[in-house]
Amino acid sequence: MTIKSGNLSTNSKSVTRSQNVRTQARQVSLVRLLLISIGFAVLMIVTQGRKPELIEPAASSLKALLIVTTIVAVGLFSTMWLARWRWQLALHLVFDVVWIGLLLFYSGGVSSPGVVLLFSVVLVGTLVLPGVVPFVLPALASLVLAVVASLYLAGQAPFSQEFLTTNVHMISIERILGVLATQVGALFLVDLLGQLLARRIREQRIFTGEVLDRLGEGVLAVDRQGAVAYANAEAMRLLQLSGSVDGILAQQLLTNPVLSPVLNLLIGDRCPALERFETPTGQQLVLRVTELLDRNDKPLGRTLILADETRLRLLEDSAHRSQHLSALGEMAAGIAHEVRNPLTSLRGCAQELADMAKEANQPDAASLARIMVEEADRLARIVEDFLSLSRLRTPELVNVDLTHIIHDVERLMRQRRDLPEALSLSFVIHEDLGVVMADEGQLRQVLINIINNAIDAVSTVTAPIISCTVQAATAVSALGGPGVEILITDNGCGIPADQRERIFTPFYSTKAQGTGLGLSLVQRIIREHEGYVSVSSEVGRGTTITMALPTRSHTRVFKRALGGG
Repeated sequence: MTIKSGNLSTNSKSVTRSQNVRTQARQVSLVRLLLISIGFAVLMIVTQGRKPELIEPAASSLKALLIVTTIVAVGLFSTMWLARWRWQLALHLVFDVVWIGLLLFYSGGVSSPGVVLLFSVVLVGTLVLPGVVPFVLPALASLVLAVVASLYLAGQAPFSQEFLTTNVHMISIERILGVLATQVGALFLVDLLGQLLARRIREQRIFTGEVLDRLGEGVLAVDRQGAVAYANAEAMRLLQLSGSVDGILAQQLLTNPVLSPVLNLLIGDRCPALERFETPTGQQLVLRVTELLDRNDKPLGRTLILADETRLRLLEDSAHRSQHLSALGEMAAGIAHEVRNPLTSLRGCAQELADMAKEANQPDAASLARIMVEEADRLARIVEDFLSLSRLRTPELVNVDLTHIIHDVERLMRQRRDLPEALSLSFVIHEDLGVVMADEGQLRQVLINIINNAIDAVSTVTAPIISCTVQAATAVSALGGPGVEILITDNGCGIPADQRERIFTPFYSTKAQGTGLGLSLVQRIIREHEGYVSVSSEVGRGTTITMALPTRSHTRVFKRALGGG
């Protein structure tokens, strides 16, 4: 399953960053409007009960400042769609520090009740810009306070002398310096607390994300507009998504027609809903969508849970198949023991007749006797394969170096005397494969069996080619986790489409002298290893057998999922 979405993976990070900046800028603008309303309250405190001539020109300048600031704030709020970069947020905060500094100057200096606005800006800045250099914003705010205090100490206060005489605390050097020192210290303390709070929020998000990423199920959440709010690693893997997807509309993200069932669940009318979905690669997914509600049970969006049942289905099929084969094996063992002894006697008699006919110079009788011997040998092979299938033991899974097994099989195959002439036999092992959980003897048996079949398939080809490639399992593998794939490819006669599904059926063979049990044994061993085997073939061009094995066993997990211990 390949998601074709143009430059989505390339531009998704920048799109998400721009959307986050716009959201934060909108929040800063809303806080600014709240601060402006508090600024008007400060204006009322300054002017209430006082003669206008005593507080001029401060009152007029303060009123003009708040009106101009309000107009600018509304203009900034209406242009939020232009916000794309974090430095724009920084400029917003600098603007707030500047106009609040002017408000303090016109409302009483460092003793103004509007100082609380400066603390609010520092706290907001720490939360929306957690990545900036620490203490930059409180340092800027402290500088503004120091400038305001200096102007008052220099006799530049915007109030009449009569007003300052009755409010001597506004120009008292000791009071101004004491209040300034206290406020500067408090600004840095607020910034420190804001950093701790931002770090705690960030750690909580990381913790929550790590927990969700380690779940065995995919989690995808969208808001009321259908934009992705969260997607954990398993959801990204199952849906074959890459890059950052936060803030992208589901319709723009899930554009592949293959994913239309997923999209319909996310934005459709049915909720809650449960559906099963099979991907083109054979993955069996269970999709469960529910409403995402807030504390007041109001809808916030939807949550989609994706469960990969592929491995579970494989285990169930393996369990059912093992039951059938177990019953068949018991019957086969009894029949084989009863057949093998008389078959041996018949074969011996046929051989004796062949020798007697040869000595008596009776070629027709000798030919018939040889046919009897050959057919007896073929029946003996069938009996032996049948016994091997019925006696197949449970694999002893241990850490196995796959490279070592491949080299042993390669050495054994190259020593064969009956290889087709001019056969090109290659073994390619990718690096950093590590180890797999496998039974070394059974895995070697599987490889030899399939390569022998490939040798038979290319026996009539002019330039026969057989390759064995070992590589890490692809991301869309039905293993549902890390694993290794072994691909054995030949350029032989190929397998017709109507026969591919039957080649793993016991006693079905495309070879005249085949028993039809070899590939059935291969499939059973691979499934006992919690892996899978698949076939791709084209008549006249060749066949590829793909075997996938997990790097760790999940037997206990899947037995528990099936209700076992």
